[in-house]
Amino acid sequence: MLFVLFPAARLAAEVGATADMAPQNGAACRYEAAPAVRDTLPTSQRFLPTSRRIDRGIDDIRFVYKGEMALGLSVSYATLTSDDSDFMLLLDGIDLKGSVFTINPSFGYFVRDNLCVGARFGYSQTDGTLGNVSLNLGSASDLDLSLSGVQLRNRMTTIAAFVRSFAGIDPKGHFGLFAELELAYKMGTSSFGYGTGESAKQVFGTTSQAKVSLNAGVAVYIFPNVCCTLSFGLGGLQYNKINQRDAEGVQTGSRQASKMLFRLNLADIRIGFNIHL
Repeated sequence: MLFVLFPAARLAAEVGATADMAPQNGAACRYEAAPAVRDTLPTSQRFLPTSRRIDRGIDDIRFVYKGEMALGLSVSYATLTSDDSDFMLLLDGIDLKGSVFTINPSFGYFVRDNLCVGARFGYSQTDGTLGNVSLNLGSASDLDLSLSGVQLRNRMTTIAAFVRSFAGIDPKGHFGLFAELELAYKMGTSSFGYGTGESAKQVFGTTSQAKVSLNAGVAVYIFPNVCCTLSFGLGGLQYNKINQRDAEGVQTGSRQASKMLFRLNLADIRIGFNIHL
């Protein structure tokens, strides 16, 4: 009997002592309860263990602050020429000239630190001329092909929405990395002509393209409110629809194509700058 009553008496004494420790004369006293047990399932049975996710400190450095607006512009230009050159000893007498010009103004708003949503507009122009090219496989083959007077012209307009997330990589926030998700719609016209004189022919086309793409890049502040960016295309989902017609405007054919490709695209490199307001 004594063995049973002693723990009960001790418990009553401790409860009484706790009651005596109540604050007197209005004095404040705060007690913190023990944390509740939230994770009742083992880690292996949880689909997303968000309660134990590791904080990697990606947002510790504020590269851009919430509430800022960014006015941006990216431009790219490339040319290709080949005069009287040999290509793999097969193509002789190439007279090729081409150029690609792209301009993309953009506007963005930072809904929180390092996170921007915005819109981008674009215009691209592609011109190419193949004056002459000859294909000769030698005397052992009867294949001999020559082309002349080939011309390509393409004009495209783009409207896009994007979400871009930044991460600072130095304590003062001068250098940063970013990842971007872009949803774009592109439309435009193209023309393709070949032949000279009375045998010249020309085909016209209209192009529509919907695209979801991933981009990544680096950003550097060169002035307090001016940031230069260099981005690379990493691929995505793309759907194209092309309608062709002849010189009289009669539709001669159409084509639809879709693809999913994720890889570093060196042909999709953008150099630009943003002005933060």
